Amino acid sequence: MDKELIVFLNEQAQSLEKSRIKAVNLNRIYSVVKPLRKLLKGILIVVAVLNCIIPILLPVTITIGIMFLLTLAMNDPKAVFESNLKDNFLPKIFEKTKPNLSYSSYGYNNKILKESEILNKGFFADTIEIEGEDYTKGKIENIDVEFFEIKFHKEVTNYTKTAGGCLLSLILIPIEIFKNIFDNDNQPDDVFAGVIKDINMFYSGFFMYADFNKNFTGKIMMIPKQNENLKDKVDEIFTPKSLTKISVENQNINDNYSIYTSDVQTGYYVLSQNLIDRINILSVKENALPIISFIEGKIYFLIPWKKNLFKADIYTKIENENYFLNYIEEINSFEEIVKNLNIDRRIWSKA
Repeated sequence: MDKELIVFLNEQAQSLEKSRIKAVNLNRIYSVVKPLRKLLKGILIVVAVLNCIIPILLPVTITIGIMFLLTLAMNDPKAVFESNLKDNFLPKIFEKTKPNLSYSSYGYNNKILKESEILNKGFFADTIEIEGEDYTKGKIENIDVEFFEIKFHKEVTNYTKTAGGCLLSLILIPIEIFKNIFDNDNQPDDVFAGVIKDINMFYSGFFMYADFNKNFTGKIMMIPKQNENLKDKVDEIFTPKSLTKISVENQNINDNYSIYTSDVQTGYYVLSQNLIDRINILSVKENALPIISFIEGKIYFLIPWKKNLFKADIYTKIENENYFLNYIEEINSFEEIVKNLNIDRRIWSKA
């Protein structure tokens, strides 16, 4: 690193260290607040139920409710520290070390995600919410690129809460009936909440888009067999085929992938042996099978992983510029993925 960069990173390190010390001190308080919040929540639920039987407990219910709300006012200092790093420090570090790339702590490009056609697969059919972070955009070796961490969420039935709701209903129904006898209410209140569902993350990964300016029309899809579900297989049998299934000269890829192309000749033209070997090396290195599509000269990658990019630890002391070296290495690793895929200049350049 040159002198100017070392001085800059040292300044950032000193500023971030002050933020870290503050987070450590607040975390001591939070270690008490967090279990207290859970305890108050449990008590509040019990008291709220008892309040239906003994209305005199209403002031107690309100008091506990206020105490619970006060505990919600304090956020996790670890999360706050990491957000501070990503919001206020990393953008400047990107600007200084990688001026060809811009960084934002949150967000994703929904347009290119749809263009990839990855979401059309049955595996993602139940997605109701998408969350993106560490959104990075720019150029690498004159190639337009975008990449970000992404999480997919879907609704999942919470059987424990649903069973608890049923049990609570059995307790409240007699109370409601008794109450309605004296109130002359012909329309009793609902006491059963029905099936309770949570929104859970079911897939997390690293999405990458690159416009290699490849001179071809059509598309190629490389879908890991583990991500194909029954819907995909039924569609393959009964839906009019616009894509043809092919195999390549790499047994590991053939064993783990279903490869489809809109044109067989184009498919083999794009999926050169070098490119297939590189994809295989990447999947072995990451111990993961990326979902890949090539559409109109562009490549879309979705690599499954549970890494937290640019993670921060409040218990790691920030002494000097060396603290940021891991983050810079992570940035470099993104560039390496693009550079390694751009290996066949004959294939990946316009005539």
